[in-house]
Amino acid sequence: MMKKNLKNLMMLSLVAGTLSMTSCRDSGDKNDEPAEPMQNEMHQEQEMEMDHSSSQNKMKNYQDEAMSAEFKDENTATAYELYVDIKDALVNTKAEIAKTKAQELSEAKTSEKITAAAKKIASSDDVNKQREAFSDLTGAMEKQLESALASGEIYKQYCPMAFEGKGDYWFSNSKDIYNPYYGDKMLKCGRVDATIR
Repeated sequence: MMKKNLKNLMMLSLVAGTLSMTSCRDSGDKNDEPAEPMQNEMHQEQEMEMDHSSSQNKMKNYQDEAMSAEFKDENTATAYELYVDIKDALVNTKAEIAKTKAQELSEAKTSEKITAAAKKIASSDDVNKQREAFSDLTGAMEKQLESALASGEIYKQYCPMAFEGKGDYWFSNSKDIYNPYYGDKMLKCGRVDATIR
């Protein structure tokens, strides 16, 4: 009886481990097709362990693509540009840059919720606390982006593993995944969840 319980426990552990390792994988990937450049893949960590120094150099230089979206008003355009700067700083795990850009955003003409979230980021030197506040900023920014585009697209992206498996969103100018909640720990963990037009 005890051997059977132990065997069942081991099987459950194996299944749970397998599920957690694949939770960041895009369900649309096919085994016979080459994957996009590590997009939506958890094996990023293994490759980073093999060549940690070159991936750190890459991380220091990450910057979202130039904005192709055009906004109906200047204030929303400025707020979104600063949002992207904060996101890029978090992707690169640069707390000081995130703090500076968040301070700029808190002084811009925008909604109270965006200002409050930006002030939280600007008041912290701890990148993990900044990432928590960035979640609030993303929620506030989403309301600002509704019906704000004159042309172009913005990509709403999602990481299922953020905040201990609760998952969270962010916005990007590019379909490429660069995760602001994990930085170089799980840089490519995520997927495009929606496109704002």
